[in-house]
Amino acid sequence: MTLLWLALATALTVVGDLLIKLASTGPGLGSWQFVAGALCYGTPAIAWYLLMQQHQLATLAVFYSVATLVLVAGLGVLVFREPFTWREIAGVGLALAAVLVMHTGRER
Repeated sequence: MTLLWLALATALTVVGDLLIKLASTGPGLGSWQFVAGALCYGTPAIAWYLLMQQHQLATLAVFYSVATLVLVAGLGVLVFREPFTWREIAGVGLALAAVLVMHTGRER
């Protein structure tokens, strides 16, 4: 169940990012894209509430942040044709390293 809630929170955040980026490149704050994007940002709070009942905040935050980072970086490159330079590559690599550290460092 943890993976489902985490995936849902991540997916909604990524969709929110996409919609707000679309609003920022044209229609603006009053557009449906901005409003829908803002709703997508708020809804994951329910998943966070459920996840925090069973897991440490630091662990959840790392997995959520990295999943969101990788997906949003992909959107930037694939949808918006933004450059993926050495700086972005290094940032994503370090984020993935954080997941490895958090996963292997867990107490069993």
